[in-house]
Amino acid sequence: METPVPEPTAEPISISYGQAIPAEFLEQAQELVGKNPDTFSWTPESGDVEFTLSEGQLLATWVYAAAVPFYTIEDDISLAELQVAWREGRLILTAETQALLLALWGQPDVGATVVSGEELVETLWMTKSEGPDTPLSILPAHKLDPRLKVLRLDGSAPVDVDFDPESYSLTVPIRIDGAQEGIMQVVEAWPSPLTNWNDDSITHISMTGPAGMRRAVADRMEKYGLTYPAEETGPILQAVDIAHMSNENAFASDCPMPDPFDSANVCNRDEYLELMTWMGIDVNEMTGNHLNDWGPASLQHTFDLYDQFDIKTFGGGRDLADARQPLLLEHHGNRIAFVGCNPVGPEMAWAREGYPGSLPCEDYGLLLGQIRQLSSEGYLVIVTLQYNEDYRYDPRPEQRELFHSLAEAGAAAVSGSHGHHPQGFAFHERSFIHYGLGNLLADQMWSLATRQTFIDTYLIYEGRLVNVDLWTGLNEDYARIRKMTPEERYSLLETIFATSEY
Repeated sequence: METPVPEPTAEPISISYGQAIPAEFLEQAQELVGKNPDTFSWTPESGDVEFTLSEGQLLATWVYAAAVPFYTIEDDISLAELQVAWREGRLILTAETQALLLALWGQPDVGATVVSGEELVETLWMTKSEGPDTPLSILPAHKLDPRLKVLRLDGSAPVDVDFDPESYSLTVPIRIDGAQEGIMQVVEAWPSPLTNWNDDSITHISMTGPAGMRRAVADRMEKYGLTYPAEETGPILQAVDIAHMSNENAFASDCPMPDPFDSANVCNRDEYLELMTWMGIDVNEMTGNHLNDWGPASLQHTFDLYDQFDIKTFGGGRDLADARQPLLLEHHGNRIAFVGCNPVGPEMAWAREGYPGSLPCEDYGLLLGQIRQLSSEGYLVIVTLQYNEDYRYDPRPEQRELFHSLAEAGAAAVSGSHGHHPQGFAFHERSFIHYGLGNLLADQMWSLATRQTFIDTYLIYEGRLVNVDLWTGLNEDYARIRKMTPEERYSLLETIFATSEY
């Protein structure tokens, strides 16, 4: 009987790569090789296939961002300007990104400042200069930090809700070149995602300031249409995944027609809910101090309406037990918790047993405990307060101390929902703090500051707050917020940043 001759074992497909390939991409590739040792192997020489930035079949994309310190007024940069900064040695980079830019843009006239990945954000944050000397970096988008501001590159940035990586100048293609059979096997075995900036890991949350659909705001809604106040703010809130509002007034079936001069008219007509639903409001904060101004029955009716239209609430409730409940949400794998309370009252605004209203802060023990517990459970905790209303840009020392304590408990962000007047920022214990955002819906036109407002859009990526994008608006006609002109925005940011904390 003839002895069968075994078929020769196929050699593993050898894989090589260039020096400029991102390290975290290579980690994914090494994991692939480790799981398939009979199919793939690494080689320092030219392999059967090679990962490259220039030739071959597209395998992955690595998205980068142009970033400066958060307290930078400029918002945009062109690719040409960024490349000049590279040539002139004005970039602060990691060695890995420097190698990438050398491969893409060639040798600069002056070398960049090179720091470690652990030092990059801190170096940018602590380097204080303005104009052409503003510290500037390029870094992988998933490495962003709230202390950095992402510049829009020729009008586009990875933090945009409608970001298109294909048309963005800092989307770097990673390709695979070599033997076609080897390429096919790598592509078939490759784990997803094939990018460092995956849409399925992103959550955009927009936070806003005080709102109320009464007096002159309601008057303009009756005259010009229910969506008139939000013609420019509405599309921003519609576009995000979670849109926040702090509507401080209850809806009431017996709410009279508005009088722009009647401050006793403190209710919302039921039909005004159309404005909130049109704006795409997902979450309404219930810490306001006017919630019970039209009586507790109207507030219970308001909760009924919010339930009917699937608008989630937190910071208040149908009774004290309900008000104490945090709002827990999950989106794209990101676990998000909203908590908030009202320290200022009045007493009629506070929830108690059998009585609806905002959650009283008392000694903040409940709130601090919730923050610690929820953050330990893997929630990204957003804290809001209906704090004392101060008509000033700089918060008082006691406000700073309180907001800092909430950050120290583990909050990812602390937002002042009381501010009819915008206030400054802080970064404390790696938490983002905005002491007051300014009005979203209000008729306070008696000063420039009460007309100014922010919408803060948080970007959550894989469970981390990585960016806060600031939209700035100005109240017109006692109701409608429009986007600021560049000159108006510059003036506001200059003033606000001067009162903010490094």
